[in-house]
Amino acid sequence: MGASKIGRNQPCPCGSKKKYKNCCFGKADWQKLSAKPLPDVCRHLSLRGKNITFINAIAAALQLDSIKPDAEYKDIKRACSPHAVQEIYSVIPEIWPDLDDYERCLQSEAGTVTALYVGHYDPEAVLQAVTRLSLYCDKIYLVDPFANAQHVRDEYNPLIHPEEHRATVMKFSYLWMSLSPWIDAGMVYFVRPLHDFIPGMFHEVLDLQRRRFDENPLLKATLEDEAAAHMKALSATDRDAGELFLLMAPDDSLREFYRQMTIERPELKPFASEEDFIAHVQKRRDEHPYYVERLPDQRGELHQTSSGASYELAKRMCSITNSHIVTSLRTRWKEVELDRESAGIDLQGWSPFAKALNESDLKILNSVPIKAAFRLREENRLESLRLFFRKVWKSCRDPDEFSNENAVNLSAELREEVSKANEEWQKIDQQLLKWIGATGGAVVASGVFGFVPAASAAAVTGITGLIQSRMKRHAFKERYPAGFFLGLKER
Repeated sequence: MGASKIGRNQPCPCGSKKKYKNCCFGKADWQKLSAKPLPDVCRHLSLRGKNITFINAIAAALQLDSIKPDAEYKDIKRACSPHAVQEIYSVIPEIWPDLDDYERCLQSEAGTVTALYVGHYDPEAVLQAVTRLSLYCDKIYLVDPFANAQHVRDEYNPLIHPEEHRATVMKFSYLWMSLSPWIDAGMVYFVRPLHDFIPGMFHEVLDLQRRRFDENPLLKATLEDEAAAHMKALSATDRDAGELFLLMAPDDSLREFYRQMTIERPELKPFASEEDFIAHVQKRRDEHPYYVERLPDQRGELHQTSSGASYELAKRMCSITNSHIVTSLRTRWKEVELDRESAGIDLQGWSPFAKALNESDLKILNSVPIKAAFRLREENRLESLRLFFRKVWKSCRDPDEFSNENAVNLSAELREEVSKANEEWQKIDQQLLKWIGATGGAVVASGVFGFVPAASAAAVTGITGLIQSRMKRHAFKERYPAGFFLGLKER
């Protein structure tokens, strides 16, 4: 951070995306702060500013600025040394010094509608949730999956045994970098878990969770069913656990596995030879987002997973951010459903809709690029789309708001609304082509709103039509909020 004078209309150094005059002017002397240590600076950063600071720390530790354009992914992973692990973990308490700073940071980010996502934290699941939530939420919060090393026992501590945490660092860095455009746009924010700052809270919420499950057989059965389904779904094609387990096996074990496989199932021989199989596995190792090769004398590799936060912890964090909980976990949705009346959060009742939206099979919901989500905010159309969703939800929801049928109902209703918007847009297009024909090419070329001497009656009629068409196109966005999805390709 430079020490030059900050212009009133320049972006505020705190990272809020506001102009300096509308943010820290008269509150924080950034010219003096720029010369102070990182913890002092971070006490004045906005939540977005803290996130960008951490992204920069990850990039510096992994030497991303020195990666050549033609580099392979294995070259990036190679930079994840034990020293890089220590650099990343050591900066976390500097960015987030204490509870007062935490509350200051989060309370200043209050929005009309905000969500805290806690669920599967693999990049694909998170990106799906973010994409969908961006259609009605002002801001989306995620819980930073990186642990605070100050609260980790020595035998598992990444600062003491950094060589064992390289895969975890690659995994969570991959998630952070995948979301960096959304963070930069001010739509997505990572926050620390609240128990980082309150001694004893971690064990307190853990005890509450255990008691809740012990006292509720339905909740316990839901958890057991979900865990069993997850284990059954694991396979060698699952990048998070199944494939990783295979890739970590020594080559000698893989060779034995291949020989046994070809003996037991000779008809299943996808590789020409044993060496081809080993070469394929090595290629998958190189391409895998967070598989790392073992270092000499390394005793083991710890693979940390995360769902963000338990329900009890998420509930307390939502009370600070005024957010509703969104998850991809059936068990956590059941906790939200059973506890919603006494929880004191989600007073606007967004959680049931969020469940249906996140579980909807409408593929177009996965196709909203960040530019489209950002344009919603630039054009002040987010509230319009939010009201549209409220209307659709009210018309199609089951009396049981958390019913799985609601995802099906919502998908069908949204398809119908998008179809109606498309039909109207086609009518406007057809009228536009008709009116263009009436004006004649010369009139169109000279500019619709320019002065056209001695225009024919047909041309005048055409020009009037063009003006009407322009007005209809402008009004279309307000009349048909579902028109936002037109032109988005399903994937």
